Amino acid sequence: MDRRYTTSAEIYDVLYADIVDYPATAATLTELIRGANSRATTVLEAACGTGAVLAQLVGYFDVAGFDLSQEMLGVARSKLPGVQLRHADMVDFDWGSRFDAVICMFSSIGYLTDFDFLAAAYGRFAAHLNPGGVVIVEPWFRPDQFNPGWVGTAVAGDDQLRVQRMNTSWLEDDGRVSVMDMHHLVGRPGEVSHFVERHRMGLFTVDDHKTAFAAAGLEVEYREDLFMGRGTYIGRLA
Repeated sequence: MDRRYTTSAEIYDVLYADIVDYPATAATLTELIRGANSRATTVLEAACGTGAVLAQLVGYFDVAGFDLSQEMLGVARSKLPGVQLRHADMVDFDWGSRFDAVICMFSSIGYLTDFDFLAAAYGRFAAHLNPGGVVIVEPWFRPDQFNPGWVGTAVAGDDQLRVQRMNTSWLEDDGRVSVMDMHHLVGRPGEVSHFVERHRMGLFTVDDHKTAFAAAGLEVEYREDLFMGRGTYIGRLA
């Protein structure tokens, strides 16, 4: 079974093109960042993936990003020439400079399945903020939101590259971790291939996130009305 976001890196943008409105996401992020600091000019994205969000923010901010997947970074570099993109882990990265905003989108924070790692990541985000800076995190589902056993599916692409993804899901670690096996069928002219990636994601409560933000010295606001409906945390230096 493949590690997550290795084989799927080349088809990620195809799958999510009809799921995520990237221009609208960037517009909302810009509004939140400028609302916190009207003079903000720099943004760092943790777990930047294929760079789809950063590509929309270029022109509004000086951007940079990092990810654990070298394959995802390869896709990001192809669309963001000249942008600093590094291989790093959000729990212990040290960029060497500070930013007006640190963002972590599309539930990437959920890959931290232990509270200590969650708190460590928020600590690193806070350590990379300029005065007046903001941390914006779009979380994974809360424990009361995740539906184990649900079978999800998505289909995207065209007659040259068509992708179908189907997943099964269950709970582990006394219900604290959600697990999904993502099965992918990838069709190209003359061939269809199949691979599976397993995704383990922590189920944290709103109080868990707020506690981790506070431990990092950040005052946090939780909003349910933004992005993909999983909530959004907006943290500022206390």
